[in-house]
Amino acid sequence: MVNSRTYILPTSSTPELHLRCRLYSKLWTKPRQVTMLTWCSGHSRTAQRFPVPESLFEEATVQPYIHNCFVTVHEGRHVYQFCIFFKRHLRLRANVLLSRDDHKFRGDAVVMRIGVNNTSVNMRGRDNALADFLIHQ
Repeated sequence: MVNSRTYILPTSSTPELHLRCRLYSKLWTKPRQVTMLTWCSGHSRTAQRFPVPESLFEEATVQPYIHNCFVTVHEGRHVYQFCIFFKRHLRLRANVLLSRDDHKFRGDAVVMRIGVNNTSVNMRGRDNALADFLIHQ
């Protein structure tokens, strides 16, 4: 699986944002809304944003790699875009939130909302329900 993430090296002057996202942790029985550290390339509203999902996931010694994929949800005339970050490994614990009877998902996942300018934005209104829908598809 190809990783499409872009990285920037943070400095003391790198602007940071903490954006709301939906975390599906193997340690919990329900998904929760948490904040993810996001580095910005500048101080303007149009600056690129680089999420840091490593700040939310554990067990980096077992699985240091974090995969991502982009998902578009069409609901009537509305279009919603999300980015899903996830860790998966045979040696990670099974996640009851993401597992089904016939398949065990071992690892964690987090869903972020992507805005109009292809930048990460805060989850709003129905985004949690949409994230729950798409994570189970």
